[in-house]
Amino acid sequence: MDEVLVPIFLFAAIVAIIWLYSHYNYKKRHTAHETLRLAVEKGQEVSPELVERMSVINDPVKSDLRRGILLIAFGIAFMVLGAIVPHDEPEAMRGIVGISSFPIVLGIAYLGLWRFSHDR
Repeated sequence: MDEVLVPIFLFAAIVAIIWLYSHYNYKKRHTAHETLRLAVEKGQEVSPELVERMSVINDPVKSDLRRGILLIAFGIAFMVLGAIVPHDEPEAMRGIVGISSFPIVLGIAYLGLWRFSHDR
């Protein structure tokens, strides 16, 4: 029974983490837009500095850099975990390196996006 529950909880945890990240990211953007909308409705003058500060919340350039660094760190951490945990199969490390290459390649792609958008 445990052989079935472990993969189910592993994939459920991944889905839950992605959902929580998306939910709180949406909530942050929604709160910023709601604050700006209320200020306009109440007749307050919206300064360019305020709009600039609120746009930093959704700055894709900064988020690309952060995501890239975090994904590369996650992939490296997964490789280190695979090297530290004892295993009987000599091919086990090859599988762990293969799995951890996905976040590393995604992180490199995000760093490339950050670099190309940063040059403009």
